[in-house]
Amino acid sequence: MMKNPTWPKAFAYLGITVMGLVLAFYSTSIASAGVAGMILKTDRPGDTLSLGSAFVIVGIALAAAFGYLALRQVRALTRKT
Repeated sequence: MMKNPTWPKAFAYLGITVMGLVLAFYSTSIASAGVAGMILKTDRPGDTLSLGSAFVIVGIALAAAFGYLALRQVRALTRKT
């Protein structure tokens, strides 16, 4: 995967990192809706809260993994020149 570092690949990793951060940010609103649903008794089992919490974790993990890959690509490209 890291055999041929290129700038487009590094920017693609950075784009996926941003998408992970956006997912984590957006899923906080889903979790907040789950809290409101539990208070208003429209979501008794708390499925929306669980789903929002899971997406927060997935978004942060996605951003961390691809951010690391992006930094490795950029580091390999800057050492190459």
